[in-house]
Amino acid sequence: MGFHHVAIAIHDTAANYDFYTRVMGFELVKVVTAPTPEGGWSKHFFYSTGTSPSGEQGMIAFWEIHDDSIGTEFGTNLNKSAGLPWWANHLAFDAPTADDLERHRERWRDCGHTVLEVDHEFCRSIYIRDPEGNTVEFCHTVRDFTDEEKTHAMELLMNPQPEMEKAFGAKIWQPEGEPVLLPSS
Repeated sequence: MGFHHVAIAIHDTAANYDFYTRVMGFELVKVVTAPTPEGGWSKHFFYSTGTSPSGEQGMIAFWEIHDDSIGTEFGTNLNKSAGLPWWANHLAFDAPTADDLERHRERWRDCGHTVLEVDHEFCRSIYIRDPEGNTVEFCHTVRDFTDEEKTHAMELLMNPQPEMEKAFGAKIWQPEGEPVLLPSS
C-alpha cells in the first residue's frame, strides 16, 4: 500500500511552488483553504508525484499556516528541528527506471542544483534539498531483494551492534561538468 500523501508545514509558498513544480517536476493538483482548530486559517496544497504501476496516485502536501496561537517561528526543516544532520530525515520519491533517475538528475542540474548520487547496490539515489532545507531524493531500485537478504534484514534489525556493511560509491554532480567521485569509506 502506498502513501496517499505526506504533509509538511512551510514558510515560503512561492519558493515551494517553484521547487516542487519546476525542479521536482510535480504538478499542483489541489489547494484546500480552511480554518485551523486554534482560530486561524491555512492553505493545504497537494502536488501529484506520479502514478504507481498499480494505478495509485502519490502526492506530497504542504501547509501555509496563518494562526496567531501557532505563530510564525516554527521549524520547517525536519532535520534541523530534530537536531539531526541533513541526511537523516528525507523524502524519497520513486524513479521507476534508470532513465527516469538520469532525467531527474539532469533537470536538477539544469535548475542549478548540485546533486549527490549514491549507488546503494540494490538501488541508486540522487539527493538535493528543498527551499526549507529538507532533503529530497529520487531512488531507482535496480533489483529485487533475495530471500537471504530478507532473512538477514531481521537479524540486523534486532542486533544491537551489527557488523558494518561495505561503503557505497558516491558522486557529486555540479550544475555543469563531469561528476566528482567521492572515495568510499
